[in-house]
Amino acid sequence: MQGLDYTSGSVNRLLIRTAIPMLLASLVNVTTQLVNVFFMGHTSQTVLYVLSLYIPISFVMIAIVEATQLSVQVAVSRSRAEGSPYFTQLFAHMMGSAGVLAIVMGGLVMLLSPLLSWFYAVPSDVRPLFAFYVAGMMAAGVPAVLAAASGAALRGLGRAQAASWNAVGTALLNILLVYWFVSVVGFDLKGIIYANLISSTLSLLISVLILFVRKELVAVRLAFVQRHLIALRQVGIPVFISYCLIFVSTFFFNKIVSHFGEGVVAGFGVGYRIQTMAILPGIVIGSAIGILINHNLQQAHRPRAYESYRRGLMQSFIIYAVISVVIWIWREPLTALLIADPVSRTEAARYLAIVALSYLTMGPMMTTLLTMEQSGRGYQALLLNAVYFLLIITAGWVLTRVFNQVVYFYSVITSVNAASLFCLIPVLRMFKREYAEQPVPGGSVLEGQEVIDGQSYSTQS
Repeated sequence: MQGLDYTSGSVNRLLIRTAIPMLLASLVNVTTQLVNVFFMGHTSQTVLYVLSLYIPISFVMIAIVEATQLSVQVAVSRSRAEGSPYFTQLFAHMMGSAGVLAIVMGGLVMLLSPLLSWFYAVPSDVRPLFAFYVAGMMAAGVPAVLAAASGAALRGLGRAQAASWNAVGTALLNILLVYWFVSVVGFDLKGIIYANLISSTLSLLISVLILFVRKELVAVRLAFVQRHLIALRQVGIPVFISYCLIFVSTFFFNKIVSHFGEGVVAGFGVGYRIQTMAILPGIVIGSAIGILINHNLQQAHRPRAYESYRRGLMQSFIIYAVISVVIWIWREPLTALLIADPVSRTEAARYLAIVALSYLTMGPMMTTLLTMEQSGRGYQALLLNAVYFLLIITAGWVLTRVFNQVVYFYSVITSVNAASLFCLIPVLRMFKREYAEQPVPGGSVLEGQEVIDGQSYSTQS
């Protein structure tokens, strides 16, 4: 197996070489999501309303995607030296687990869609469209989960560029398909479903083809091996719960703003979608840091693990100093481009006017959470996420009901984002203490033997 050598050379250069291809893919995905909003925002307020209501529901499938790809990335990074037969076994286990989980969770969401319509008080004439869109996106999510897992396997092998070019190409295809289905054929929300099904299936096939061409996947007798799923349990479960927490939280976010009417819900949905896209660079940098850490766990290399986090965090602050200011300055042209309805457009711009500058601290915090999730601290990251969302929901609900103004909810989000700065210093010290100061018992980490969350993780077949 070949690829980048993360155990030597400049940490900054390795972070950049790993993060830039992933960031490029993420930026293309951002463009894809914004293009979807653009097409839907120029159809009708009802379509934009349904799209906004779907935001919290989408985190169910995102939870599976993130849990799977981070688990695959960590497991592959730590088992890279074991060779292609071991990787093939590991890949089969991870893909099988991801597929089953996506089908089960997607089916459950489909069954619960009438309950969701009732909770949001969706008008009776809009409920069939809402139910159809939820069902279609859950079905399209199955190949998307498998494509994400196969792309994560490529990144774990040090082939981030191949994974990113695949993501870029299929994302551009997705944009073209959405344009065709929506603007030419006139499918509205159906067009997004069909475009996602086609592009994610193609992405999965390309990733698997690359693995075969690079001889990472080889003919081998497949058999169940329990230890292949340890990374899924130790990394995947806390990540999955974290994103389920985001689902529950955004579920209540929508409930809070629904008190102020469909136009506010639609506008908030667009503003929040822009925010979701804006935090992707922080996630990408955290993922790149996680790769470097997992390749430098032997005693001689452990200071590089700490240096990876420190330098990556600095890069994140620099990037978000730009992102937060740009979004804040260009909030009105951006929302005017995406939304035709004046009420929704005004609300989206108002949300960004209040919240955008707080991305300066929210982005580096996302980098930190992703790093923690990939270095055996998933449950600590889960706790931080839980506190974050609990504060926003509780304070936002109380203040909006007392003063009957949605801006108090937006202000709470800004305040909690800013307060996250105080969590970064203790985490930085924790990484320094563990990687740069404390020796590993026995002097080194044995070859093929790692520790995840205090438990033995063997990469030997």
